[in-house]
Amino acid sequence: FSVILGVRVPRSGLIFRLLRYNGRSHRHTNAIEGNGFYDFHIHRATERYQERGAKEESYAETTERYRDLDGALTCMIADAGFDDPEPGLP
Repeated sequence: FSVILGVRVPRSGLIFRLLRYNGRSHRHTNAIEGNGFYDFHIHRATERYQERGAKEESYAETTERYRDLDGALTCMIADAGFDDPEPGLP
C-alpha cells in the first residue's frame, strides 16, 4: 500500500509527491546515503535529492509508526499537520 500527499504543480498539472507512506512491499535504496532496506518506510521530498535531479520521492526512512493502511493514513495526517475533520470515524 501507499498513502501519498502530493500537490498539483500549476501550469504543468503534474503531481509533486511531498510524502509517501509505503508498506513493506519492496526494497528501497537511498542513492546519496547508499543504504537500502525492505521495511515500512516514509518517502519525503528533500532539497538534497532535488538538487541532484532525482525524483522527489527518492529519499526514504524506515518507520515503526504504522503497520497497515489506516495507520499510514493517520501518520500522514499528523505529519502534514492536518486536522482530522471527523475524529473516530473509520
